[in-house]
Parts: sequence; C-alpha cells; structure tokens
Amino acid sequence: MTSQAAWPDADTALLKEIYELQCTSRMNAIYYGKRLGALQQEAFIMEVITAVTASGSGVAALTLWNQGPGQLVWQGLALTAAIVAVIKPLRAPGKRIEVFTRQQQGYLANYFALKKLGFLIRQAGAVTDDHRKRYDTVYDRHVQLNTEDETTPDDKLRQVAQEAVKRECPPASFWWPSAPPRPALTDARPLEPVDAPEA
Repeated sequence: MTSQAAWPDADTALLKEIYELQCTSRMNAIYYGKRLGALQQEAFIMEVITAVTASGSGVAALTLWNQGPGQLVWQGLALTAAIVAVIKPLRAPGKRIEVFTRQQQGYLANYFALKKLGFLIRQAGAVTDDHRKRYDTVYDRHVQLNTEDETTPDDKLRQVAQEAVKRECPPASFWWPSAPPRPALTDARPLEPVDAPEA
C-alpha cells in the first residue's frame, strides 16, 4: 500500500470552503424555491380576484349577484378586489417573482458547479490552479447573489431549507484526502469518517 502525501493546509481549507459553500448554495436554492412557489400562488390569487370582479367579466354579469345573499357575496368580492388593487402595486409580486427566480437559479447553478468542482478535485487527487480559479468564479457569483438576498428572510422557511440540506448533503458524502485531519463544517455537524477503499 502506498502512503498518500499530506495535503497542504491551503488545499484542505479550499476543499472545506467548497463543501461549505455547496451546502449554503443548496440551502439558498431550496429557500428561494419555496418562497417562489408561495409568491406565485399569492400572485395567482390576486389575479383571479381582480379578473372575477372586473366589470367586463362574465361573472360580474350574472344575475345571481343582484339579489339576496349573492349581493352580499358580490359586495365582499368587490371590497376584496379593491383591497387587492391597492396592495398589489405595493407587494409587486411580478418583480419579486423575477428576483426570487433569479436567486433560486443562481444558487442552484452554484451548487452544481461546486459539486462538480469537488468531484474534479477528488479525481485529480490534488487542488490545481484551475480548481482555484473555478472556486473564485463561483464565490464571486455567490457574493453577487448575496447582494440581492432578502433583507429579512423567513426564519421558518430557512430552518426547513437547512434541515433539507442536512438530509441531502450528509457529512459522510464529502470526500476528504486521507492524510490531513478533517475539519468540521461550519454548521457544527461532525464529519463522519469515510472508509477509504483498500488497495
């Protein structure tokens, strides 16, 4: 059996950073995916309410709205539509859908780029200058995406995303060279040793 040379600290640190940013990118992609779904549902409901109560719609012309309980229901719908008409420009769901889509797709692209980078490093058995350049590119994209993140994220949704990442990316799924000690990931999950295949 040949002994593997110890990795430089800088290479081990880079691998650790790749895995941490991969987990963060996946968490953010899940978070924005869930935010996007909820926002699209909200926008759809607003559009339906506005369309149903529009004076030119076929629903508005139905005679059942002119008498008895139908009249009360119609007044309630008209009031709701008026409130939606005021709220909709303030909530700007179309613009937010665009931003959340861009965030989700950007973080997802980063996640897959980092996953591929970890695989390439494992295949090479070392960190090369090309690997460092690739990491720098992904990190710069992450910083750019981070500038457009929500200023007050939904804590419950963030927790859901963190739990999903813990299930999808368990510590044992990350490859480490056998010579250096394995650093812990920043979310305080202990790394479980990965059994190296015997030669």
